[in-house]
Amino acid sequence: METNKRINWESRDMKQEIKLPSKLDSLLAEEIGLHLGDGSMNYYKGKGFYQLRGHLKDDKEHYERRIKPLYKKLFNIEVNLREMPSAGVYGFQIWSKELVDYKNKVLGLPLGKKLDFEIPKEIANDDELAKSFLRGYFDTDGCLYLENKYGRPYPRVEFSSISKTFTKQLESILLRLGFRFYYYKLDRSKSSWEDIYRIITRGKPMTKKWFSEIKPKNPKHIRKFKLVK
Repeated sequence: METNKRINWESRDMKQEIKLPSKLDSLLAEEIGLHLGDGSMNYYKGKGFYQLRGHLKDDKEHYERRIKPLYKKLFNIEVNLREMPSAGVYGFQIWSKELVDYKNKVLGLPLGKKLDFEIPKEIANDDELAKSFLRGYFDTDGCLYLENKYGRPYPRVEFSSISKTFTKQLESILLRLGFRFYYYKLDRSKSSWEDIYRIITRGKPMTKKWFSEIKPKNPKHIRKFKLVK
């Protein structure tokens, strides 16, 4: 990644000593998963704005225990986590043209609403990077459902997205990693909403494989998984 050649440094962010990784490693791959799950960014009057926000209650522990130190280690950013009750979310917001330039121009992440987007190919084609990415994405935008089946919890790992391109990439990655799953499209063409593409892997063997290989860090998922075990 040619970081410095594509970033216009601002004096404000230089004072903050923001660090922009020059190598795509497992930690950055996980952060990209977090971003495509809970994050959004854009430019407003020439200024870059990035935010990462999860559920006000369910995700608070994950943001404090995992996400806050991750951003410090990866970008040298001391994020200010806060509750945003009017939106029902918990997380942080950053004004930084450098960070948004880096995420958009170097990593290729989308600006504005995430309609149709891609996982960076360097991640999608590498098993270990893909696992780290899946961890970040699952921890922010994935679900672990527990159905009551014959009096016992029956687990289901699920992803939903309005991006067909992104979902097809997930399919390819999961197949390569040996996960069994099924895929379907929720057609909403009769309304003004975008179609939803959903991937589901179910059952104890696949769920145990998921937690063994992907290693989610969100405490809400870990607590549910203990009920499966």
